[in-house]
Amino acid sequence: MFRNSIRTRLMALVLLASVIPSGISVTFSYLYTKQSVTEQSVKQNTKLLTLGEANLSSYFSGMNQQAMSLYSGINVPSSFYTTLLTVKSNRQVPEGTVVPDTRAIISTQLYNLFLSDRNTFQIHLYVRAAKQSNLLLGGLFRREENADYAKAMHPEETYRPYIEVTHLDHQYGVKSGFPNLKPGSVPVFTAHFPIYRTPSDSVLADLSIDYSLEELEGIVKSMYNSDTERLYVLNEQGQALFASDPDWVGKTVETGWSRLPEDSDSGHFTWKKDGFQGIVMYKHIKDPLFRGSIIKLVPYEDLYGDARVITRFNMGIGLLFLLIGGISAVLISIGFTRPIKKLINFTQKVQIGQLDAHMDAEREDEFGLLTRKITGMTRTINDLIVKEYRLELANKTNQLKALQAQVNPHFLYNALQSIASLSLRYNAPKVYDLIYSLGSMMRYSMNTERTQVPLRDEIEHVQNYVILQTERFGEENLRLEIHAAEAAQEIIVPKMILQPIVENIFKHAFADGIREGVIRIDCTLEGQSRLVLAVKDNGKGISPERLEEITAGLRSSGQSENEEIGLYNVLARLRLQFGSEAEMQLHNEEGQGVTVTLIIPLDAPGG
Repeated sequence: MFRNSIRTRLMALVLLASVIPSGISVTFSYLYTKQSVTEQSVKQNTKLLTLGEANLSSYFSGMNQQAMSLYSGINVPSSFYTTLLTVKSNRQVPEGTVVPDTRAIISTQLYNLFLSDRNTFQIHLYVRAAKQSNLLLGGLFRREENADYAKAMHPEETYRPYIEVTHLDHQYGVKSGFPNLKPGSVPVFTAHFPIYRTPSDSVLADLSIDYSLEELEGIVKSMYNSDTERLYVLNEQGQALFASDPDWVGKTVETGWSRLPEDSDSGHFTWKKDGFQGIVMYKHIKDPLFRGSIIKLVPYEDLYGDARVITRFNMGIGLLFLLIGGISAVLISIGFTRPIKKLINFTQKVQIGQLDAHMDAEREDEFGLLTRKITGMTRTINDLIVKEYRLELANKTNQLKALQAQVNPHFLYNALQSIASLSLRYNAPKVYDLIYSLGSMMRYSMNTERTQVPLRDEIEHVQNYVILQTERFGEENLRLEIHAAEAAQEIIVPKMILQPIVENIFKHAFADGIREGVIRIDCTLEGQSRLVLAVKDNGKGISPERLEEITAGLRSSGQSENEEIGLYNVLARLRLQFGSEAEMQLHNEEGQGVTVTLIIPLDAPGG
């Protein structure tokens, strides 16, 4: 055990370090420094390339969003998009027919695109139906028929948006001249967008936007040191959108280091061919508009220059700190292992079952924190064991109570059935009807498996409830009127939405007694869009102040008290099933009763 202790290992390390020749130390120091500098350079350049890739993708996404804005008027008459849908060639229009002039619409849209990006050099729109070129350059607009125009196609021969690498500008075959603007003098790159006849893949027009290189170069130049490093932005075909060597711009780069692995988004590798020795770092770009990669070449001469300087300092400093470190290691090892031995003794007590054992934390460092955590953990384990026994006992008790709660309602319902049968035997049909109504209400309430019922069942439940109340107050003092179309009664609604409202009537509208009381329930279907349930009484009504208080309580998500809590419960369950468009409205005619109206949208997600 002594040979495997941390203290022994620390002492052996000091002894070994003291006998290592200084020459070997310097050698390893240089190799380590070289490796460290390499890793640091790789990390920094990886961050630069990642940030550069994000900036380029954001730049390209902005171009794509500009092009997508052309679809904004897809259903608007006289918009740019609808104009493209209706454009026809002059040859397709019968002789004598006036062809609508779309020049103003198209030129305005292209001019808006031109102004949305300060790097836009020119915009060309080729309308396929009319075989017509529309070119905006330097604020000047030209339109002419261009039957010989070669439509821009993705290098993979598919019609989808893509970026054409840097090239000299041209005017897309438009023969009309532009004053003081000669083609072939400005380097640009082009974003090509087919404009589709949505939702098909048929192409209405081809949009090509030429961009100057200022912003692109600004993004790319922030990723490398132009004095010592080289950087290339290549598309999937290896063509250079940007190259630190101007001779490669717009051309296919065919050197060995340009063939990158495809199994990772980024990485690096060493290269010692093609006149370059150093590290090649790359980052793939997978933007919908541009797929390619960023390649950065860092030469060894630039990479390891600092490592050589650092090594010279390490030669002197390393020897000094080797001596100091040896002495420090001996002292630290003793202080380091002492609290570990105390922890070992403590864990041995826990192992034999002394979970209430305790150890004082004398230190304030990590060992002190570890000591407090371990002692706290043992106390928690001890408490959890005790709680587990208590929870198991409580669980058995709850299971028994749940079984009793399940048996008692069924027993009561069966007992009512027996009493009802006995009432018929003694020729008391009125008693049987009342017991039957009470039993039906109990069975309806006890059935917890059905949370949603046809409106017909909810109406029947209210009828049973009012039958019992009628027996209490007398048939001459209470009458229930229900008006519900057959179709409305088949609508599925949450259970118990009408009975709580009717119960409120007896609590408040007829609180002072009932004389010629009428409760009216109207169930109306308004088309196929919503169901309206109105419950009206002819009671004493409520004051406007109290009505406002109840309405405010419903609006405040249930922060109400007393009687309106039942109303909120009904509203909450309606909105849970039918969405936030479900409503509850209260209308009061003081002295003439209150009307509670439920509006249930049938086309809501839960309807």
